[in-house]
Amino acid sequence: MSLLRKTRTRITARQVGELLGCSHKTVLKGGAGTNELTRIRNGPKQIRFLLEEVLALAQRQEELGNSQKPQTIS
Repeated sequence: MSLLRKTRTRITARQVGELLGCSHKTVLKGGAGTNELTRIRNGPKQIRFLLEEVLALAQRQEELGNSQKPQTIS
């Protein structure tokens, strides 16, 4: 019996970088807030991430960016 449900989609660091707008090397080093993502090792060099967590991180970053935008007066 697997601890992970079959419905969870695993994606590569390159795909995470595309979703977050950063390099895959930044993702692998834990930069851009990716240090909180669950890393799943499929081998000595293969690391996968859960799509749901990545999308949630992207949503939080977008909301944080929108709340920190300076208000322009016109």
